[in-house]
Amino acid sequence: MAIKKVFRISDMHCSNCAMAIESLEDELPGIESISASYQKGQAVVEFDERLVAIEAIIAAIQRKGYTAIPQ
Repeated sequence: MAIKKVFRISDMHCSNCAMAIESLEDELPGIESISASYQKGQAVVEFDERLVAIEAIIAAIQRKGYTAIPQ
């Protein structure tokens, strides 16, 4: 069952930053969708918590060079 979680992303500055975070949808199993907005400084992630943990999502975002804080 998918859950939706909002993450505050403090280091996004442009649409390319948002697209980098959205690319995790194809990289992490269990993520169903990611919608990132640099204007809002957030990403909304819909994922299956049985397949991927919030900590893994945060770590993947950090590997892209951004800071993610669950809301």
